Amino acid sequence: MDYVKENKAAWEEAFDIHQKGWKYDVADKLLEKDFLFLEEEAIAELRSIGLAGKTVAQFCCNNGRELLSLIKMGAQSGVGFDLAENFIQEARRIAAKVNFPCEFTAADVLKIDDHYKAQFDLVLVSIGALCWFDDLTRFFEKVALVLKENGIVVIHEIHPFTNLLAAPGEEAFEQESPEKFTYSYFRKEPMIETNGIDYIGGTQYPSKPFYGFLYTFSDLFNALTHNNISMLKLTEFNHDVSGMFGHLDRQKVPLSYLLIGRKGADRVNI
Repeated sequence: MDYVKENKAAWEEAFDIHQKGWKYDVADKLLEKDFLFLEEEAIAELRSIGLAGKTVAQFCCNNGRELLSLIKMGAQSGVGFDLAENFIQEARRIAAKVNFPCEFTAADVLKIDDHYKAQFDLVLVSIGALCWFDDLTRFFEKVALVLKENGIVVIHEIHPFTNLLAAPGEEAFEQESPEKFTYSYFRKEPMIETNGIDYIGGTQYPSKPFYGFLYTFSDLFNALTHNNISMLKLTEFNHDVSGMFGHLDRQKVPLSYLLIGRKGADRVNI
């Protein structure tokens, strides 16, 4: 199964659905003072890191709204990569309208080559990106490739703890026990979804299959370490960023996290 090809087709099918879900032009929002397409915790961390004069990239950039937000925060220039060609075309339209120095490339990030070697000070990996890759070591190999020495990766993602939970709408979900451990934390077989992914408009539709993959924190840490990326900071939140666990938002379970890593000069083999 070529899950990359299948996911490309499914995401390109989702484009028109997403476009209908937006109630405004993303470009117009970016031109509003102080508006950013990033969660508050990510904004705070990025401001702490400092973006002024930095070259930035985003893997799985969708329509570019988050990467363009980094430019608005002071980054010098950016490059966004995404599998879906129609999302990339929309990102180019938005970038041209707001006149921000960003380029967008339609590509499988696992095939990024030396053309982008050591080009970026910071790489952003945002909500819902990592689940599309069955091998995080290969993913972060490409992150390390494009980062400059001592470059920073910012990962703002859905917490792996949610691997255990069923979401509303799933057959296994129990309304009276929403925190019940339903699935295996260590599940390795792909999740196949055909109900569509319309987190913009909040609708469902019969879709081409999406293939997603779960990972554990140890999978993530080992993938980073293998690629000479050291963890500088990890913060966990009880805030839902997925749109699936709002019923548990800001309660007692971890729902999201922010990890800051740095590409280092010294690699330790274990």
